[in-house]
Amino acid sequence: MGLDGLVVPIPTLFNDDGDLDPGRNSKFARALSEARVDHLFALGSLGEFPSLTDPERASFEELVIESASGRTDVWVGCGAPSTRQAVRYAEEAETAGAAAIVAVPPYYLHPPLAAVERYYRAIHGAISVPLLAYNIPSLVGYSLPPALVHGLAHEGVLAGVKDTAGSLESVAAFLTGAPDAFAVLPGDDVLASAAIARGATGAVMGIANVVPALCVELVARARAGDRSRAEELQTLVDEVVRASRAGPFPSTDKFLAAHLRGSEVGYRAPYDRLTDAEERTVLSRLEPIRAQLRPFLPG
Repeated sequence: MGLDGLVVPIPTLFNDDGDLDPGRNSKFARALSEARVDHLFALGSLGEFPSLTDPERASFEELVIESASGRTDVWVGCGAPSTRQAVRYAEEAETAGAAAIVAVPPYYLHPPLAAVERYYRAIHGAISVPLLAYNIPSLVGYSLPPALVHGLAHEGVLAGVKDTAGSLESVAAFLTGAPDAFAVLPGDDVLASAAIARGATGAVMGIANVVPALCVELVARARAGDRSRAEELQTLVDEVVRASRAGPFPSTDKFLAAHLRGSEVGYRAPYDRLTDAEERTVLSRLEPIRAQLRPFLPG
């Protein structure tokens, strides 16, 4: 598949002891495939990738790739603080069957931009599948300049970018001056329809873990140019996002997937299950839109 459509950054699910749960993760990935999402994005921020050991990473990405079905493929997050580590992760992910690699720039310590460019060139040189940069300054600590990303794109190093900077202006900056066929994907759910209208090739939507059918239709309508229906659906997505933000990330997304879709989920400290008070707050935000969500939920 191409680097377009709906990308779902999936959570990593654990058992009651906090260990990786293969059964829950496989079932969750299969259900999203059956909902006809285009791509699963494993080991992103919502997937708590820093919480997994290297053996757990390898096991998780393999079981997600094996569990995806139909037209759904799997992208794997491989960013790391060191270039050598990121290259190894990318090589392992491609060997496991990843369709694309998504890499945040080196985080915690902030290297100079010339070193960031070398980091992406090194990852690209080690793999044959497409490589996307991942701009998320709130967690990495700095932004990827569009000029840097576009320069690497013109060299053939980067095939796209996932932009989670929180503004339509940032998405537009990555769209402006990008080479042909370069994929720009907003990572903020609330920007999905507007970004696609501006030229984004699709959207990365965490809330699709909660209501996949809603997000599948939104992205499809937006890409088809049906702005009226896309904006109507976007309004509903925004309300689900509002509910998800009433509790801690990423635990609230898991809680909502369990509450609305009956998904088996699980937590690993410090990203624990919601307290009773947090659950009540989240559900109070959800209550006004339950009737609107019903057509998009399992019967």
